[in-house]
Amino acid sequence: MATKAKAKPKATKKTAKRPSSARKSIRLKAKAERFASRNGSRSVAKSARGRAPKRVAKVESRRTSVASAATAPRSTSPPRVRSKHFANAVQAYEAGIKLMHAEDFEKAVRCFEHLVTEHPEEPEIQERAKVLIHACEKKLHEKARTVLRSADDHYNVGIAELNRRELGSAIQHLEHALKLAPKADHVLYALAAASAIQGHRDNALQYLKQAIHFRPENRFLAARDSDFESLKEDPDFKQLVTPAEK
Repeated sequence: MATKAKAKPKATKKTAKRPSSARKSIRLKAKAERFASRNGSRSVAKSARGRAPKRVAKVESRRTSVASAATAPRSTSPPRVRSKHFANAVQAYEAGIKLMHAEDFEKAVRCFEHLVTEHPEEPEIQERAKVLIHACEKKLHEKARTVLRSADDHYNVGIAELNRRELGSAIQHLEHALKLAPKADHVLYALAAASAIQGHRDNALQYLKQAIHFRPENRFLAARDSDFESLKEDPDFKQLVTPAEK
């Protein structure tokens, strides 16, 4: 019986050791949680610190864009006021372009020349028209190099020579065109202009009179045409270009 009584205390000692191991595990878990919480807060802080410059950069970029927009120079030049005939000038210009696309260069030249004469208040359109006149004349000149048969062929070459101030060759082709088409007012008008540039007053007035007879609108063209500058003060010229009173 004495041996049984001694065995009981040994069991109690073993059971007493178990709570200490459980406490150690609880302490280890608590330390692990603290360590994780500390590391997590540090990582969050680091990530927050890493992201903060991006937000500042966005705010700064917005501020700089607003500042640059505020300090950008503004155009102080007043808008250009178009003349009341601007729409008519554009319409005439587009008509000439269509004639060019149709390869009717003769009519295109007339259209652009009329535009230049009738719309001096639109210098930009005038300059473009003059460039296209030169292009059309170049095409006509290339075409005329092959065969000159009709009145229009000689007229086109004559106009191209007139614009280059090759007056002798221009008048020769225009006179040939007039033989083939005696009532062609545009040929007569071109001969009048060439004669006026040459200083041949009588020939210029005679051709112009016939051109106005077949087409009265030619008097308005001649009144504004710089080719007749030498006749601006001539009484007979003034009488021709002044419409008759009704």
